[in-house]
Amino acid sequence: MTTVVHVETDPSVPAPDSESWWDVPVAQVSELESTRRARVAYEEGRRAQRPLL
Repeated sequence: MTTVVHVETDPSVPAPDSESWWDVPVAQVSELESTRRARVAYEEGRRAQRPLL
């Protein structure tokens, strides 16, 4: 089963800090070079993660 959480945000409004952690990947497809670089960095970071348990 897939669950999707859609939260609309305004990037110009600061949000309070939280100790929560969400794995929200960077878009897989983009015309922006900065987004493509961010996706590569995200994937490299995921490979370096270890399972919690």
